[in-house]
Amino acid sequence: MGKKGKGKKKSKKDSEPTEPPHDPGWERAVEQGRWDRPIDALPDPNAWPTWGALRERIILSCMTIQVTWSPSVSDAFASEMVKLAPPELAKLSFRGSSSLTKFVLSPLTACPLLKEIDLSLSPKLEFVLIQSESVEKILLSRCGVKKLLLHCKNLSTLSIEGSTSIETIMIWSDKLVNLDLTACSQLSTCKIHCPNLKDRKIPELKAKPVKIPDHPPISKMLAAEIEINAELQKQKEKSSSSESSTFEIPIVLRC
Repeated sequence: MGKKGKGKKKSKKDSEPTEPPHDPGWERAVEQGRWDRPIDALPDPNAWPTWGALRERIILSCMTIQVTWSPSVSDAFASEMVKLAPPELAKLSFRGSSSLTKFVLSPLTACPLLKEIDLSLSPKLEFVLIQSESVEKILLSRCGVKKLLLHCKNLSTLSIEGSTSIETIMIWSDKLVNLDLTACSQLSTCKIHCPNLKDRKIPELKAKPVKIPDHPPISKMLAAEIEINAELQKQKEKSSSSESSTFEIPIVLRC
């Protein structure tokens, strides 16, 4: 029998993994300074070791991030974007996000050129905190927001029409002139620090529900007290009986 031919050995180069192809839209986003595709179209850091840096490069180059009507906008991505704080970002829109539950932009110096934020029509969005020295326009109409905290000295436009779930609102702004909160039927806490506010419509605040402590019925309390007193009396009698049983009359010796 002839000898079996040996299979061709794989070279070390052949066995090494190769980088997946780049999406042509990535470089285009860097050149245009704009990202308007779903978040999951960004480079995935888990797909290739260098893609984390590539993802950051794309986000940091953006002057506009506009991802609308997309379930891919998550709390995690919003935090990632704020942490990177693109230095030239001027407009941010997550309008119509079905996954976003909170949005926090802080500190005041984050995204120093950001002018406009649109989070409208995001039904699950409940908490919004925005601290910014540059933001002038915030759109939050028809959201599920319950707590809204805005510290934006240059804020001049705030839209919250149809956001009827707001319970707490605090605003600090030197430029805000008009504020209409009449649709906020659940409002219980309202603190407005806007020295130039001229047209101010604030509904009557809803009283916060007072939680009444749950106490057991008086009859049960009295019964428990009687039971405790009876037990104490029993222990006292038992102790007294024990002392009398161990008492010994001293022996007197007479000469």
